[in-house]
Amino acid sequence: MKQTAVRTGWLIAAMMAAGALIVAWQGAWTAVAFINATFLLSLVPLSLGGLLFVYERGFFSGFAYGFQKWRKSAGTKAERYLEEAAAEQEFAQPPGPRRFAVTYPLLLSGLLLFLAMIAAGYAVQ
Repeated sequence: MKQTAVRTGWLIAAMMAAGALIVAWQGAWTAVAFINATFLLSLVPLSLGGLLFVYERGFFSGFAYGFQKWRKSAGTKAERYLEEAAAEQEFAQPPGPRRFAVTYPLLLSGLLLFLAMIAAGYAVQ
């Protein structure tokens, strides 16, 4: 949990620094420009973290299994029996879903910065 908090903090700091660099490079430093740039930057880790979260939970494994069964269903009856026997041995112990160390830091940093920039945008108006 502590590592996740540290990584999340570093990602937020990096995105805010990148937003400041983008605004400084454009030449017109305003609070609204910084909020807009940082808001857009927060969408990248939020999207990546969301995709990794969905992948880790095994959402796509059902689709992959269905397509494997569908692809192997073509052919003669004897071929199907042989393929089913081989598939039972293959799928006897399905591998667990992959876990990524960056999923929660990406998701949390993107979400926190996203919400903070929305709040800052309304506060500036």
